[in-house]
Amino acid sequence: MSQVTTGFVIQPRLAFKNRFDKALYSVFLEEANFASDSYLQRGQLKITITQLAQELKVNRDVIKESIKRLEKDFYILKETLPKNKGILITVLNYDEYQNLASYQKSKNEAPEKPQQPTMEKNNVFTFFETTFGGSLSPKMAQDIGNWVDDFNGNEDVVIAAMKLAIRKKKAFWGYVQPILVDWHNKGVRTLEDARNLQNQSRREKNDKPKEVITNTSQGASGISEETQRLERIAQEKGLVTGEIRDTYVDF
Repeated sequence: MSQVTTGFVIQPRLAFKNRFDKALYSVFLEEANFASDSYLQRGQLKITITQLAQELKVNRDVIKESIKRLEKDFYILKETLPKNKGILITVLNYDEYQNLASYQKSKNEAPEKPQQPTMEKNNVFTFFETTFGGSLSPKMAQDIGNWVDDFNGNEDVVIAAMKLAIRKKKAFWGYVQPILVDWHNKGVRTLEDARNLQNQSRREKNDKPKEVITNTSQGASGISEETQRLERIAQEKGLVTGEIRDTYVDF
């Protein structure tokens, strides 16, 4: 089966906050007018949120939020058309991105030094795919991206929550989310915050004072003399509440 082509589009390598934004931007770039006509300028396209949501099989809100981020980060401009005619999208820097000369290096330009791997935004998505298995759906990418934003862009916090779920042998997103909710509610915003919270929780668990039985009075408590004697022994040995039971039986 032959595939019909009407030309090509240059896809520049740009940094995005999440993969859904990248995918949606690619759609805009591919469908934008390559040449101006009587309806649209070069680099423009007209869309409707409903149609895009149906084609990409996501909620309308997912499309709206992604467009909002793309506009905020100066990848596109959005203009709502009158009379419910849709939305006009303008891909910024379209001319530059579609010009091969923009990607050519000068012969006198020094070769770039190899860069050390860095923690980029998409690492959290790569970690999810390689560790939890399977490919990311647009909805899952949106959820993860939102959590990264909630932690002030610190994706290593989200990765840490995934690692914690794996250590507990609960490698699924439904277990990771409650961890993130708990951390966020307790003021965690960085990886260091998460580590401090976990260490504090561990110390509190290990250092929790034992509740020693101190009630040795007879009569009011209804505890027998034999039980009181055993409780005094328990106090001396540091036993906790509940380890001594009333073993005295009045026949």
